[in-house]
Amino acid sequence: MILEGNERGFGAELARHLLNTRDNDHVTVHAVEGFIADDLAGAFAESEAIAQGTQCRKYLFSVSLNPPPGAKVTVEEFEDAIGRIEAKLGLAGQPRAIIFHEKHGRRHAHCVWSRIDPAHMRAINMAHSKRKLMDISITLYRDHGWSMPEGFLDHARRDPLNYSRAEAGQAKRAAHDPAAIKALFKKCWEQSDSRAGFAAALWTEGYCLAHGDQRGFVAVDADGKIWSLSRWCGVKPKDLRARLGEPNDLPSVEDAVKLFEGLPLADPKTKVIPTSREFAESLQRLVESQRQERDALIAAQERRLVAETLARKARMPRGLRAAWARLNGSYERLLGELAREAAACATRDRAERQELIDRHLADRRLLESRKNALDLSKALDEIFLEAVRPDRRQRLLLPNDAAPFTRAQLAEKPDLILMHLSHKKASFRDLDIKRALTEFIDDPLLLRSAIDTALVSPELVRLENGDFTTRDYRDTGQKLETDAKAMAASGGFAVGAHHIEQSMQEQDKRLQDRFGALLSDEQRTALRQILGDDKFSCVVGLAGSGKSVMLETAHNAWTRQGIRVHGAALSGKAAEGLRNASGIESRTLASLETSWKNGYEPIAKGDVLVIDEAGMVGTRQMMRITTKLRKVGAKLVLIGDPGQLQPIEAGAPFRDLIESHGAARLEQIHRQKEAWQRHASRDLAEGRIQEALKAYDADACVHRSAGQEAALTALLEDYIKDREMGGPSSTQLAFAHRRKDVFALNQAIRRALRLSADMERDTIFATETGPRAFAPGDRIVFTRNDKELDVKNGMLGTVETADANHIAVRLDGDTTRRVTIDPDRYRHFDHGYAVTIHKSQGATVDHSYVLASRSMDEPLTYVAMTRHRDTLRLYLNQEDQPDWSTLANTEPRPRIIRARRFEQS
Repeated sequence: MILEGNERGFGAELARHLLNTRDNDHVTVHAVEGFIADDLAGAFAESEAIAQGTQCRKYLFSVSLNPPPGAKVTVEEFEDAIGRIEAKLGLAGQPRAIIFHEKHGRRHAHCVWSRIDPAHMRAINMAHSKRKLMDISITLYRDHGWSMPEGFLDHARRDPLNYSRAEAGQAKRAAHDPAAIKALFKKCWEQSDSRAGFAAALWTEGYCLAHGDQRGFVAVDADGKIWSLSRWCGVKPKDLRARLGEPNDLPSVEDAVKLFEGLPLADPKTKVIPTSREFAESLQRLVESQRQERDALIAAQERRLVAETLARKARMPRGLRAAWARLNGSYERLLGELAREAAACATRDRAERQELIDRHLADRRLLESRKNALDLSKALDEIFLEAVRPDRRQRLLLPNDAAPFTRAQLAEKPDLILMHLSHKKASFRDLDIKRALTEFIDDPLLLRSAIDTALVSPELVRLENGDFTTRDYRDTGQKLETDAKAMAASGGFAVGAHHIEQSMQEQDKRLQDRFGALLSDEQRTALRQILGDDKFSCVVGLAGSGKSVMLETAHNAWTRQGIRVHGAALSGKAAEGLRNASGIESRTLASLETSWKNGYEPIAKGDVLVIDEAGMVGTRQMMRITTKLRKVGAKLVLIGDPGQLQPIEAGAPFRDLIESHGAARLEQIHRQKEAWQRHASRDLAEGRIQEALKAYDADACVHRSAGQEAALTALLEDYIKDREMGGPSSTQLAFAHRRKDVFALNQAIRRALRLSADMERDTIFATETGPRAFAPGDRIVFTRNDKELDVKNGMLGTVETADANHIAVRLDGDTTRRVTIDPDRYRHFDHGYAVTIHKSQGATVDHSYVLASRSMDEPLTYVAMTRHRDTLRLYLNQEDQPDWSTLANTEPRPRIIRARRFEQS
């Protein structure tokens, strides 16, 4: 067993700690020996009084005896270990107290001796006590046949990181070096930007953030030493409060010390790992029941002891019979027999008590294993609790959004703010104008003047509902509608019926061979629309409804007809996906517009342009594309879902166009394998988020927790489990809306995987969003298009090799395609275990994990919850969950899309 000893003073405080039944399930005072007093407080006060006659202030020596997990150790075995300690440390014959504690289904003992030798009135020297206790521990492990810790076998193999955080932190920092200590505190302060981050950084280094009696914020180390953060960080107290808030709800110095000792805290707010109310209530009932059962056993044994003692006493001869018994020797024989019976009864009683204790410990361990908040194995606990803490080497650096004008330009011409607003919003209020100007102009008088100027600008147009837009945006929308209407009214693009039928038959054969399926009626109807005579067509396809199969068939038919087909999308990844799925050569819309601007004409009269994910295109860009195609004489086919991610730029032109011109619809979902999941995806598409949530909740796919760390831990557990069960062929991806949440997910998943498996040493690379560590086997995502590498923003892959000069990556979807990154030239990459929801549109994986946040609106939720084939898991936490009640009360999205009828050819 592990033996830890130290010299102690303050006997009253130690007595309170040892008798604490609030933080221990059971406390048993086994023995108080050698003292006049028969209670702990009195015994320790007695030792303190004797110590007043000496110079010793640490007059007690306390040893904790902790058996290894799962070991059953009897009272006699604890007493034997205590006897060995006394003999080794020279404490034999000294007054002592023995106390047993039980918590978390384990039992350990404390033995406290008085160090004061009353015969000589001096303290017993405890020289080399740690080494001596280590020797006894090793002997006990060998005698009991317990598995020996590596550090006991060879001290050189003792790794401080395998022990407590406090020991690990103490081993890493320079001992008693003021310069090193100050550098450590300053590093923790500089690398954090919040109270939680600062506390985590200190904890990693072996310090606990706490509040002092008079110093405000302090750090406490494992030895109980208090460090003034204002002094050691070189920061003024007011700056500490500005970042960290008020210190009142932090642990006290005493509670911080208990944290390092692994003891539960008095205040449940300061516990390291929160427990659920249900578990606390179950624990209270179990402990109360066990205490009653032990009291009942002790009472029954005491009654039986009295009865058995009286029975043995009645067997003793009296009077002349007693005298005759002494003469013939039977008296001594009877005394020996009665003594043996009494000893047997005492052994029986001890065995009964030990059996009850063992059963109670087993029941407590069973309850512990069922605890909802900690329902992980010990190994996963270590992995996940360590993994959710950020890697100090890697930080998230987000670029600032630059305005298209300077402060001086805005002060001179305030109505520039109107174009700035209309670039993101189709309409806005006067309050939006005031807020936007406030971000750039500090002077109240100049601000008032700028607001007045902007509100009377001729560029400002008031709408019927009282909101505003700009004249430019209004004219853009009108121009888009005019061009779309003209294109829809003109023809010349009809594909022959025999080409259509041949293309459908070929696709049916492929589908039959691969999946045992055929084109659906919806897909056939959509094909006939976009292959019709009109120059303008729209198809609304819900997430996973088979748009790619439909487009592949249309591409075949157009090619048979001799029509050139071009593809485009807002993002490079979507364009790449369109090309891979349908065979249509595709590019980004920005690339297409750049070609036109530079005088190139990639699209000619009679060609067809298919725009995928059209719901993400803003009004101005849609107008420019439509106007150009009308002028050229080409056909425009828009494919998308207006209910998914909305345009970053102002407007929702795809929604407006399908409402005014109609669209074919693909509503039969194929992506999810389970029928109930396909139904839930339909609910999400039509705005019934609560219905979809109920379906996944009923299948235990929704995890609810109190905070983000618990949500991260649950997500990691599921991710690791699915990875182990699914193998390398199974695809996984986690999603979040905010980039900081994606960063946290990537850090947590990566660290969990590295801790759970042997991975090669990583290399730090400078990326556009901060330092990132990569090693072979890591997942990677590209965050900017690059022609030389032929990668698109949002592409994923797996790192095969990584060193200071290059990263070799195998791209997803094509096991033969590899790219090599020169980190000095291309810095736009990040970990790819998790991505933003915006990057996920169009993606399909086997298992998806969604970390929800209050910033997730209806379209974001729809996209995030429809990326999977097999399983979706949603993680909600009370600190940062979406306003589901608001979404639940929202009417389903209006689907005022006119279905168009087409003659069957």
